[in-house]
Amino acid sequence: MPGDRSPPIQDADARALDSYDLANASCRLLKLALKRAGELVAEEISETGLRPRAFMTLIAIYQNPGITQNDLVKTTGSDRSTIGELINRFEARGFVARKRDRRDQRVNLLFVTAAGTKALRESLQGTLRAEERFRAMIPAKNRDGFFEILAHLGEDGETAESPHGAGSEPATVA
Repeated sequence: MPGDRSPPIQDADARALDSYDLANASCRLLKLALKRAGELVAEEISETGLRPRAFMTLIAIYQNPGITQNDLVKTTGSDRSTIGELINRFEARGFVARKRDRRDQRVNLLFVTAAGTKALRESLQGTLRAEERFRAMIPAKNRDGFFEILAHLGEDGETAESPHGAGSEPATVA
């Protein structure tokens, strides 16, 4: 029946499941922070018609003229299907042009059009305001360290000393 819970298991795994600290789980906390940052950007740029992920993707193309979709996936951290959908929408709105790579006809190079540049210009100040609002939420004494840690985690996630494992503790921000 819905809502029925399996009978309690009295072993180490059950105790570990019961004691798992979801409130402080790193994936949960990062997801919530990402959600909040996205909400701030959305509040600031909603009138422009771009959403936070679209802005990030479009500015990545603008800053890297001729970027391929595969490289855009790496640059933005978005998955291939999301990037493909965004590129199709951008192209339909006239924000992006695809051009075949002369060296490899299977590859499309991406370029921001004048309409895409206009959309970026209309969204930039709001995005910068959202960035400032998000940064202001972090205590000043922790701000630089927080963003250094995020950049590090985005690169490879390994500590300089050793990967987090049995017997070691993850780094904490004071």
